[in-house]
Amino acid sequence: MKFDPMIHGFWILGSVFLAVSVLLLGNIEFVEGTTQFSYWFTVVLAFVLLLAAGLLWISASVNARR
Repeated sequence: MKFDPMIHGFWILGSVFLAVSVLLLGNIEFVEGTTQFSYWFTVVLAFVLLLAAGLLWISASVNARR
């Protein structure tokens, strides 16, 4: 398979999104000083990044099959 920037770009960008999502979820704690909004915003943001990573990997695999 030759180097295709679209395939490899989606794959790498998906990995970055996954890494950021895992970092957010691994470090979030509901401690004193944390607001409900900031806690749930971080959880939702990490979930959206996880979904985006999955979509990018699916796009990369579909483009690789062509």
